[in-house]
Amino acid sequence: MEAFTERESKKPGKPFHGGWNSVAGHLARAIVPRTRNSKAVVLQVTDRRLQLVYVFRARSFTGAPGPVEVGWSTDLRNVTCIRDRSDVAGGDHEIAFVDGSWCSVHFGGFGWSRMASVFPLRLSHLDQVPYRG
Repeated sequence: MEAFTERESKKPGKPFHGGWNSVAGHLARAIVPRTRNSKAVVLQVTDRRLQLVYVFRARSFTGAPGPVEVGWSTDLRNVTCIRDRSDVAGGDHEIAFVDGSWCSVHFGGFGWSRMASVFPLRLSHLDQVPYRG
């Protein structure tokens, strides 16, 4: 998952809405942690939680994943919907929250097309946007 990359900064519009203290703002900060350690940022959806975890690279020659740390988490009930933004780029989505905020994310890697199916309410890019203010 990626956000706030060079690609994001070149697109028109904002990568999130709601301010830094909103649920989306907290997610946006967690997507780009301030650590210099080599890590992968992974979005996990369970039956109760939406969370980001950081998977650090092991300091060995095996290439095996290293320690995992939860970087951000919220109750899944705080998510109002996810909107497919394939009209912008394949894998792009907006996750909207109960406080009216939303954050753009990009699902990448193997199986990314199934990721949105685990969210309770899914919208296409053609659906009316209930969370834009």
